[in-house]
Amino acid sequence: MKKFSECKIEFDRLYANSKVFTALVPVNLTLNKSCIIKNNSGNNNEQYYKWQLIYSLINSGMYNKDYIGTEVSFPKGNVQSNPIIFDVAIFDSSSWFDHYAAWQTNKNQEELDWLRQHLLIIIEIKKEGSKNIEAVFNQQLKPEMKEAERQYCLGAIYDEERLYLFKKNNNKYLRYDDSLNQKQEESGIKDLSLNIPDEYYKFPSFETLINNFDFTQKDVSNRTIDDLDIVTGICSKQLKDGINEIIRVMDKVSLKNQRGYEILIEVLAMKIFDEKRSESQFEKLKFYKTSKEKTELDLLFYITDKERNFTSLNDPVIQTFIERMRQLYNDASSKYTYILKRDDRETISWTNESHIKILSAIVEHFQNYSFVRSHKTDLYQIVFYQFANEFSKAEKGQFLTPLPIIDFLVKLVNPRKSETIIDPTSGIADFLSVSYVNSNSSLDDHNIFGADNDEQMIMLAQLNMLLNGDGNAVLKYKPDKGSLLWKFDDRGEMVQLIPSLHKNGNWDEWRDQTKLKKFDVVLTNPPFGENRKYKCSTQFDKDVAEMYELWNTARCGDWIDPGILFLENTIRILKENGRFGIVLSNSIASIDRWQTARQWLLNNIRVVALIDLPSNVFAETGVNTTIIIGYKPPKKELDSLKSKNYDVFCKKIDKVGYEVRTSNGTKYFNKIYKYDDQNFDLIVDKEGSPVLDEQFSETVDEFKEWVNQQEETLVKLFKE
Repeated sequence: MKKFSECKIEFDRLYANSKVFTALVPVNLTLNKSCIIKNNSGNNNEQYYKWQLIYSLINSGMYNKDYIGTEVSFPKGNVQSNPIIFDVAIFDSSSWFDHYAAWQTNKNQEELDWLRQHLLIIIEIKKEGSKNIEAVFNQQLKPEMKEAERQYCLGAIYDEERLYLFKKNNNKYLRYDDSLNQKQEESGIKDLSLNIPDEYYKFPSFETLINNFDFTQKDVSNRTIDDLDIVTGICSKQLKDGINEIIRVMDKVSLKNQRGYEILIEVLAMKIFDEKRSESQFEKLKFYKTSKEKTELDLLFYITDKERNFTSLNDPVIQTFIERMRQLYNDASSKYTYILKRDDRETISWTNESHIKILSAIVEHFQNYSFVRSHKTDLYQIVFYQFANEFSKAEKGQFLTPLPIIDFLVKLVNPRKSETIIDPTSGIADFLSVSYVNSNSSLDDHNIFGADNDEQMIMLAQLNMLLNGDGNAVLKYKPDKGSLLWKFDDRGEMVQLIPSLHKNGNWDEWRDQTKLKKFDVVLTNPPFGENRKYKCSTQFDKDVAEMYELWNTARCGDWIDPGILFLENTIRILKENGRFGIVLSNSIASIDRWQTARQWLLNNIRVVALIDLPSNVFAETGVNTTIIIGYKPPKKELDSLKSKNYDVFCKKIDKVGYEVRTSNGTKYFNKIYKYDDQNFDLIVDKEGSPVLDEQFSETVDEFKEWVNQQEETLVKLFKE
């Protein structure tokens, strides 16, 4: 049987572009009613979320449709008052509709009494972004739950996919999950943890409510990766709330800093290791364990209610949790040596209560979701992008490249098979991980290289590659100048350039056996722009700069756009006929100030494509950007191409399919869909999915067609 979350994904896939939905259950007394599920702007309305919920409850097998009704009306007060209308009502008998029809037709009070005695669940559907949960519960749902005359009644609020579950038990109105009732049965409305939504797995089945009303927490100690939910839009709102809670805990214990973020990264690595180990064992054994067996299928990344409610580290129950996490840490550290340190170098102090509070919060909010089996884009935008934004530092030029641009550039340059690839300013390694995925895993992790001048970014990059590859990518941290000063040698180690030997780009001169590694592909989005100008305030800064030919020939007075130095670095670390894609400021490609740099570029590479992007693609800078794509032919071949006045693919992109918004300090990429100009209908593709309003896809197709008309070398390099 499908999970609720899987059915929700299915509903979105089938009906995300539909304006009308045929009701699965009665709408008041009407059967098969056509319901409008979009507003005038084409966005989901409350009806969409109502049928999304009902579809998922029915198709998951949790409830039979014969027990469910919508827009069910009960009288309120005197005959003059407006009736109470339940958005969704679920009864304990499939005969409910006959009783309801009899009540509505004849106003037979016995039929109304029957309905009240058999009303099992009342659900309020909202589209308010959970802004008024307290008011909705107190003013709408709670009075509605009072209509039920059963001893037990379940109430729910479903607000744009956020789920809040409540119960009426002996005339007490509480959260369904008792762990959310801060004062147990004496909890008032302020004690119901209304800032915390419920995970979907908590929604009880019909059998659960009939046989055992009270919510029983799943035995999280006996789960495998197969028991976890995938991270998609279905979980995004709950997971985002969980992430905000983790950050709040970090702030509360004064660890919203480098140490706190490193704890977070290490715990994420532990989770990935735990899932991969469970998945590997599951594939080997090919059968489920019995309840008494304990194998490596079992996940260790969990925390029970008793453990998370510890009062001090002296509680035996929290020591059980700590021992389990230390075991997982030690198991994972033997494989993920760079992220997880051992002995006195460990980031997590197992005797520090603040560290354990952060650890327990992370485990609590991530334990029900699978990172390994989740959809890449959703996982990154929900988890990695949110935390990476917390880590990024404007003064270092650390701004994350939006995933649509990464995917676009990777598809154009197309790294594949046995090629070596590097991002010398890797950040969280999205260019590298997307390249691996785009190659259908044909790239070898051992041939994937990255460098960054921030250790936390490299730790996140390691996690990124662990999720998408086998964890063998070569990712190195070098402080301060990073890859401007440090280069990979042919053994995969990083060596430092020597100012006395390597001036003007003469990097291949070494007095020992050192030999720099050259790469098939370079993909990068380095720091750029005049507001991040490279200036020499020390002799060391000058020594580094003078090892670049373009510093000596193209700088503007005492400064240079750092993007120009990284452009030279990109060209010099390429193999002959190696190719690259780089995102730079549009000014480098256009204004007179950098004409010398452009001429140097033309003298060293064959420019393949120049693609201008709009200023809003990077919300942090607003700088107009240009993608430069090229390859590095032998000098004789380049001279021949130049003499023939070779073609360059040029394109200006105005629509990127998203807009960048910031909420509570977190950056979100909201999708923008394409609509028909005549009737304003949402445009869908052959599979019925809504089409993003973007020009990346058509540009990739145009580029591939253009490639076929170019020289043989270019065709071989860029054609699939």
